[in-house]
Amino acid sequence: MNACEATPERKGKIEIDILSTAESFEIRVSDNGSGIPAAIRNTLFDPFVSCGKSNGTGLGLAIVSKIIHDHGGVVSVARTSEVGTVFAIKLPRSREVLDEAPQGVAT
Repeated sequence: MNACEATPERKGKIEIDILSTAESFEIRVSDNGSGIPAAIRNTLFDPFVSCGKSNGTGLGLAIVSKIIHDHGGVVSVARTSEVGTVFAIKLPRSREVLDEAPQGVAT
């Protein structure tokens, strides 16, 4: 939702890229919005941090960060500027899933 709200109306662009390696998955969410204000960049994943939304509670990214951390992953802002933002989420592959995959099936 943050990416949707940050992009220009009718000209917004959001891309999701997924990179899979033997050890992890990396998900990148990119937008062509106005970027994250400098005033909140260092506290972006803290509870109750919000900027520019009339109905924002500032809990969304804090919850996302907690869920990803609970699954052994990390989330970060890979890049932000006045022409867009890229969030990166990295999650480890589960050893159990890899060990149980049938032969010949890509994981």
